[in-house]
Amino acid sequence: MCGIAGHIGKEPRPGALSRMLAGIAHRGPDGEGEWRGESGAWRVSLGHRRLAIIDLTDGAQPMGNADDSLIITYNGEVYNFLELRPVLERQGHRFKNKSDTEVIVHHFERHGEAGLRDLNGMFAFAIWDARSRRLVLARDRMGIKPLYYAALPDGGIVFASELAALLAHGGVDAELSVEGLTSYFFSDYVHPPHTIVRRVHKLPPGHSVAWVDGRLEAPRAFWRPSAPDLAPRASDEDLADQLWRRLERAVDAQLIADVPVGIFLSGGIDSSCIATLAAKRAGKRMKAFSIGFENATYDESGYARLVAERLNVEHIVENLNEHDLLDVVDVALDKLDEPMADPSLLPTYVLSRLAAKHVKVVVGGDGDELWGGYPTYRAHVYAALYARIPAWLRNEVVPRALEHLPIDDRYQSLEWKLRRFTERWDDDDVTRHLRWMSSLDWPELPLAIRGADGVTPATLSAALPATGDRLARLMLLDLVTYMPGSVLTKVDRASMAHGLEVRPPFLDNDIAEWALSLPSAYKVRRDRGKFLLKLAAKGKLPDVIIDRPKKGFGIPLAAWLRGPLRGRIDGVVKQSPIWEADILSQSVFQAKNREHQTRQKDNSKPLWALIVLDRWIRRTNAAMRPGKA
Repeated sequence: MCGIAGHIGKEPRPGALSRMLAGIAHRGPDGEGEWRGESGAWRVSLGHRRLAIIDLTDGAQPMGNADDSLIITYNGEVYNFLELRPVLERQGHRFKNKSDTEVIVHHFERHGEAGLRDLNGMFAFAIWDARSRRLVLARDRMGIKPLYYAALPDGGIVFASELAALLAHGGVDAELSVEGLTSYFFSDYVHPPHTIVRRVHKLPPGHSVAWVDGRLEAPRAFWRPSAPDLAPRASDEDLADQLWRRLERAVDAQLIADVPVGIFLSGGIDSSCIATLAAKRAGKRMKAFSIGFENATYDESGYARLVAERLNVEHIVENLNEHDLLDVVDVALDKLDEPMADPSLLPTYVLSRLAAKHVKVVVGGDGDELWGGYPTYRAHVYAALYARIPAWLRNEVVPRALEHLPIDDRYQSLEWKLRRFTERWDDDDVTRHLRWMSSLDWPELPLAIRGADGVTPATLSAALPATGDRLARLMLLDLVTYMPGSVLTKVDRASMAHGLEVRPPFLDNDIAEWALSLPSAYKVRRDRGKFLLKLAAKGKLPDVIIDRPKKGFGIPLAAWLRGPLRGRIDGVVKQSPIWEADILSQSVFQAKNREHQTRQKDNSKPLWALIVLDRWIRRTNAAMRPGKA
């Protein structure tokens, strides 16, 4: 895992690449490399920060093919490189080292962008072809690794692993994007191709984009998620066995490293499955890392301990109280190159800090979106039933009853779910699904963001394959929006802040393709999520791990905003650089804060998003004027 940066332009930019690489030094503390060249009028600069995982001595980048006609700078791991290499050798390619990086550049030399589908792993890379004056940027299927890019005024291009590093180039105006802000305050993150900065783009997962001699082409998909195959299947037991064997192969591939590999262990079924397979197949005693919470509402460490004891792994736990998490608020937020308002960044940051003291690589359980684990999937069934209730009950009786419910600060409490459900149920499936978890609700966005009239959050128009399986479509929606935008972004920034690589076996190409082919009935059945995964884990994990409800990595944010963070949010809504350009409505957020402090409503999501944005703007000095992306 590493960090990449580069730029192509007609004029020299002394120090630009060094500034950009300094901004991502945390992603690659083991080394730095730069490559420069000229082609016609263009000056090319490619840079790399290295976290050495495979081929520790000879894997330095940027790296060329045999005659250096192609140069790559690459972030990530391609797990099937040992399968691709002998094929390339038979075709006449000669290798100088044992890294996956060199395999990628030779594979690209042979197949071009058509070969991107063959790469099984997590990656973001840039390949420069001097002969055709062509730069290709590519990002993995699931969006595990990030990649930002922007056109330069002279017709050139700049790119980087993180937005802050790209802005360090100095050639891109950090003007805020109305589309980006709309996406951020609706979804808690900015959905690609938008970013929070008007002229900067995020490469969507499963896409590549080419710059050719001064012309930036439109991104092209080399992979898209497919709709499920509704044809009859084998028995549940046979499918569960297939799932476990596929997962075994994925874990095997992702344990390949020239450094020790550890385990993120939450005590949930996902990480426990990965831990079970990794501990069995590692060939030596592994280390597993967990976070415990003083507040029992959020603590899962007892379940993690149960699994660790069963597997005989070395279990390393850091127990946290409220003050421990509050102490890292600003430290963790300062590792966000772009605002992202998932508060579980804080415990993820602490967990990554803990693991990085012992290992360079961990495997984890991300990929829930493939198996139907979220309660929102089941809530759509309830919405269909709710529609049959007489309108006078829905419109008069239910709202009055909810007014008498006291605000419950527990993580996604029943009270919180009831209010969300009844206020945001009467839409098409996609809109309803996204509104249930949104920060500012869709109708509120034009009131809160000036210029947002007519701007639809990008998540609402996410490209999804046609299917008659409504629940499968919603899982696909999460797979292409929430998972890369929030879950994987949070894990990437929190882990890479400490030079730690996190590998997600559930997102292996083979597992993902197979999971997507299955109808939703194999994932959510009889009001039970993760049906097939739980069946596959039967007898391999303790029943208490398999049967317990899903629990997120939550923190008591609503209570904090009335307690230890009260002064922080009061200060932001009163005075912040956010308000200087009159893009966001100060009065809307002041009203949100009053409602929250007087316990009329839980507004913790938009208020936390405001705190995150305020911190980001103060740190980056982004130009406070609106602009359409």
